[in-house]
Amino acid sequence: MLKWQTKEGYKKLLKDLVSIPSITHHDGELFMAEHLHHTLSSLDYFTKHPDYVRHHPLPDGRKLITAFVQNDPSIKETIILLSHFDVVSVDDFGEWKHLAFRPEELTEKIIENKELLHTFVQDDLNSGDWLFGRGIMDMKAGVALHMSMIEKATTGHFKGNVLMISVPDEEVHSEGMLAGVSVLRQLQEEYDIKYITCLNGEPSFTKYPGDTSSYMYTGSTGKILPGFLCYGKETHVGEPLAGMNGNVMAAEITRELEWNVDYVEKFREEATPVPTNLIQKDLKDHYSVQIPHAAVTLFNLMLFNRSLSDITDMLIKSAKSAALRLEDRLFERSKNVSEIIPFTPKKESIKVLTFNELYEHAVTKYGQEELDRRENMLQTNNPNADERELTIQYVFELASLCRDISPMIVLFYTPPFYPAVCSSDHPLIKATSDMVVSHAKHTFNSELVNVHYFSGLSDLSYIGFHGDSRDLSSFTSNFPLLGSRYHIPFDDMRELDIPVINIGPLGKDAHQWTERLEINKVMDETHPLIIFAMETLFDQAKNQI
Repeated sequence: MLKWQTKEGYKKLLKDLVSIPSITHHDGELFMAEHLHHTLSSLDYFTKHPDYVRHHPLPDGRKLITAFVQNDPSIKETIILLSHFDVVSVDDFGEWKHLAFRPEELTEKIIENKELLHTFVQDDLNSGDWLFGRGIMDMKAGVALHMSMIEKATTGHFKGNVLMISVPDEEVHSEGMLAGVSVLRQLQEEYDIKYITCLNGEPSFTKYPGDTSSYMYTGSTGKILPGFLCYGKETHVGEPLAGMNGNVMAAEITRELEWNVDYVEKFREEATPVPTNLIQKDLKDHYSVQIPHAAVTLFNLMLFNRSLSDITDMLIKSAKSAALRLEDRLFERSKNVSEIIPFTPKKESIKVLTFNELYEHAVTKYGQEELDRRENMLQTNNPNADERELTIQYVFELASLCRDISPMIVLFYTPPFYPAVCSSDHPLIKATSDMVVSHAKHTFNSELVNVHYFSGLSDLSYIGFHGDSRDLSSFTSNFPLLGSRYHIPFDDMRELDIPVINIGPLGKDAHQWTERLEINKVMDETHPLIIFAMETLFDQAKNQI
C-alpha cells in the first residue's frame, strides 16, 4: 500500500521530517539522516533491496543518504533527485522557539496571534491550508516530495531509474553536496547507469511581497566571497600622517565596490544583484593609541557567466582605483596640514596585489618550509575556527611578514564558492521545461514561470563545472584554504556535467519565523507536476538518443 501519494500521507511525512531539528552543524543533522534511512527502508522495495538505500559518511561524521530504484537492469537512464535536509537556526522565533519544529502547534499559535503578522501573511492565512515551521519550505517539503517520487518509482511507474540523494549542510558550506559529488560518481560506476538530469526540489521563492507566481528554475546562481586585506603603516595617533590607517583603506575599497553596477551580470531578462559588503573590521585585538594599520573587507558577489579570471581582473582594477584615491587624498590632506605645521609632504604609494603574489614574495624572503610551518601551526591551533576568520588571519600573517612592501591591498578569496550553472539551452531541459510550463497552464491553470538562475544559491552548483584550467587557476591560486581546510571536487564535477532543473513547492518567508507552505497547492499541483516532469525527461531522453 502506498503511503505518500495522498495529501494526508504527505502531510504526515512532512510533519515527521520537520519535527527533527536538523540545524546545520547540530546533532539533529545526524538524527535526520538516520530517520530518512529508516523511513525509506520501510518501503517494500528496499526490504527486498536493502543495499539500495545507504548512508554515506562525510569526513566529520555526518551522513548523506541515497536511495536507488531500478526496475529494469537493462535501462541505464537515471534521474537524480537532489535535496538537503539541514535547516537554519530558530533564534528568530523568539518566545515561540520551542514551537519552531512543531508545525501544527506553531500554526495554531500564529493564527491566535495573527494581528502580529504582516498583512501579506494574514492574507495567506485566510486563503488556504498553510503550515508554519522551520524548514517546512526550505526544504523539508522538497525532501518529502522526493521520497514520494521514490515510492512512486518502486511501483514501476517511470521508464527509467531514480536516484535520490539528500545531504546535510547546504545552508552553510554545502559540505554535504561537496561530498555527494564523488558519491554520485561512485554509484554511477557501481550501478552502471547514465545520469540524464539532476532534478532539485528547492522551493519556489517569491520575488517580492505579495508575489503569487510559481517558478521553475533551469540553473542556479554562482557566488564568490572576495576579500581585501588592507595593510597600511602603523603610527601613534599623535602622528597620524606618518602612517596609513587600515580602516580608511578598507572603507575606500567598500566605497568602490558597494552597489557597483559594473559587477552586475545580465542573462536575457535576469540580472545578478550588485555586490555588497558582508564583513569589514580592523585587526587590532586590543585598545591602544596605535592606529589600526590593518583591516579587512569581504564582499558577496553573485555570478552568471563571467569567468573567474575576469572577476579577478575586475577586482584588482577596483582596488587600484581605490588605492589611487587614497594616495591622492592623503597627499592633499598632508599639504593642507603643512600650511599649519611646516613640513614637506611626501606622496605615499600603495601596492595592489593578489594573495598569490604576496605568497610568492613571502616564499622568496622566508622559504617554502617556513610558510608551510606557519600555515600548519595556524590551522592546528584553530581547529574549529570559522573558515573566513582563519583565511583572514593567514593573509594578515603573510602581510606582516612582508611589511617591507607595505602599504598594500591584497585580494584573496574565502569559502564558500558556488559555481554558476545554467541548462536553459540544453536540448533535454529546454524541451522538458517548455512542456512542463504548458502542462501547468492547461492542467492547473497555473502560470509557471521559467527562471534561468535560482537566486537563493543551491547544491545544483556542484553538478558540473566548465571553467578551463587558466580561468580556474586565477581563482584557486588566490584561495588560501583551498585544498587544506576547504575542498571542491572540480574533477568529479567536470565528469558529472549533468543538466539541471529545479521544480519545488511554493513556499514563503524562508529563514524567517513566518516560513510557511501551502499544503493543498503542493499536493494538487506540485506533486503531479514533478511526476509529469520526470515522465517527460525520460521520454525526451529516449527521443534525443
